Amino acid sequence: VYDKLPKAEQDMIRAAAKNHHDVAVVVDVADYAAILADMGAHRGAVTLSLRRKLAQKAYARTAAYDAAISSWFAGQLGETFPPRLALAGVLRQGLRYGENPHQLAAFYVDGATRPGIATAEQVQGKELSYNNLNDTDAAFECVAEFDRPAIVIVKHANPCGVAEAAGLSAAWDLALRCDPVSAFGGIVAANRVLH
Repeated sequence: VYDKLPKAEQDMIRAAAKNHHDVAVVVDVADYAAILADMGAHRGAVTLSLRRKLAQKAYARTAAYDAAISSWFAGQLGETFPPRLALAGVLRQGLRYGENPHQLAAFYVDGATRPGIATAEQVQGKELSYNNLNDTDAAFECVAEFDRPAIVIVKHANPCGVAEAAGLSAAWDLALRCDPVSAFGGIVAANRVLH
């Protein structure tokens, strides 16, 4: 694993990526098959286009490691808002579209295991959009604030129904009464298991 490598080996990965015109750098064992296929198709050589892809992955890996170190130092220094924030994410999935249908979007995660949309599993339905994820996150975070059984309905980043009651069924009835028109097509979150 890259983040467990000695500094000298990390520097070698950066150096290999920098020299990708002459070197193929591998930071992911999943790339071996592509390299072998490329070599088989090109008399033992790795094409420049594949070397560029491999270099990009190497730089992304070293950048993620540097971001983790930067975040650790910021925490040690008590900097809640450091002057420069470094982030690293792993592509979780492409999205159906961005905020509007003509926009591209993707969902990246940072590896945190905290309950939320980043650790949730989609059970059914069509591919999600940015708006679906945004609304789901807002509904999840809002409903998590309640101790009693609660329902939250969110549509286009706005709560259109929030209620708590003795049970989820009663909370649903109350939440839906807030704005039954806007609730259509919205995201519903519950803070208890539905039976």
